[in-house]
Amino acid sequence: MRNPVNDASCELLGAFFCTLAHCTRMRILCALQEEARTVTQIAESAGISITNASQHLRMMRERGAVTAEKHAQSVYYRVADPRILEAMHLIRNALSERLRREAAQASSQAARHNNGTILQNA
Repeated sequence: MRNPVNDASCELLGAFFCTLAHCTRMRILCALQEEARTVTQIAESAGISITNASQHLRMMRERGAVTAEKHAQSVYYRVADPRILEAMHLIRNALSERLRREAAQASSQAARHNNGTILQNA
């Protein structure tokens, strides 16, 4: 039998990860790592149009990934919780480690294959 608390938690996590499951939104989070920024600054840093940045930021704000504060004529966005960035870095590190292992395995297999070819030709 399913535990309803775990089901609800999994639903919440799934919905939140869907919010981040787009490379543009990941670039936006990277642009917001150091400080709050305006849409224009985020768009420039992420290499996207202001319209595109605004659309993604609206969705990210609605789903709790970023917050917005108005100062004079500008709206500044920031990551809603620093643990979001920590999670992003943990996942990035895990993926980087996996890629390093896979590259090392491929290199090792290629070396074994090359050694076998050399021995067969000798």
